[in-house]
Amino acid sequence: MTSCAPRPPGGPEPVPPDPVRAARRRALRRTRGAGGTLLLDMGGVVIPTLFESTDVPGFPAGPTGPDDDYRAVEVGESQERDYWARLARRRPDLDIGALWRDCSYVRGEILGLIGRLAGRVRVVAFTNDMAHWFGDDWPQRFPAVARFDGVLEAAKLGVLKPDPAAFRAAAAALGEDPRRCLFVDDLAANLDGARRAGMAAELFEVTDPAGSVARVARALGLPADEPRRRRVWSP
Repeated sequence: MTSCAPRPPGGPEPVPPDPVRAARRRALRRTRGAGGTLLLDMGGVVIPTLFESTDVPGFPAGPTGPDDDYRAVEVGESQERDYWARLARRRPDLDIGALWRDCSYVRGEILGLIGRLAGRVRVVAFTNDMAHWFGDDWPQRFPAVARFDGVLEAAKLGVLKPDPAAFRAAAAALGEDPRRCLFVDDLAANLDGARRAGMAAELFEVTDPAGSVARVARALGLPADEPRRRRVWSP
């Protein structure tokens, strides 16, 4: 049995857009030469971390408090999957996979950002390996992912974040110049890898989702008062 924290106020995930209209929008964006690509990490950015979404007694603090083991993940000395494996060994009472599957949802702040962008930049989910926890059909668990213009899994590209090669492979798969990409992640080590590959990068602080989204919006050139009237960030 899993124990999930109450979700923030807000409605359910929106119904996916009409696939024909979505395909038209993507084609139009390609012909316009969109102003770059926004790459969003999934776990921690698009969906909350387990440190936010669960309500389990004695659950580790992760980025929200003292947690030396998680610090190794933040600085790139350990993969996040290995962190969860170590926790599972220490806490055999926890089913980490079930917690991810049962407690995860798309942040309302991210849905709002995508709505504000209104298709003016390409939006791509870039995850290391969501399939490890959710299965290969994981995008179907999150209807809002249908609003993205693409989904990339580093594990399928053959190299994981934070290796700069993962970001170069992602840009190549998208047919995009890394210098035209803005990458957003909650782990500083991944941002370093993106920058070394030539991308711009922005930290998503899980303790301040609204503030983090506001910083991303500013980086994209979206003003708070008139988000739909000015051209967004262009490298």
